[in-house]
Amino acid sequence: MFDIGFPELLVILFVGLVVVGPDKLPQLLKSLTKGFRTIRSYLNQTRSQLERSVGMDEIRQDLHNEKIMENLKETQKPKKPSKK
Repeated sequence: MFDIGFPELLVILFVGLVVVGPDKLPQLLKSLTKGFRTIRSYLNQTRSQLERSVGMDEIRQDLHNEKIMENLKETQKPKKPSKK
């Protein structure tokens, strides 16, 4: 999601350790993790409510059916004989 590698993570932890201190860093990480989980859960619920209200399942099914019909038409087209 954020494309954070191991070296970047170490730098972030080191800066956090220096700024916050070793005593409060675990508490800060726990609260940040809990906050991110809450936000992610809220966003997932909102997305699924929006999809239900818009009818995304029906739209996805219609698009899938159209794609199948296009593929079927392509396979049923008569092939032109090649001229030599």
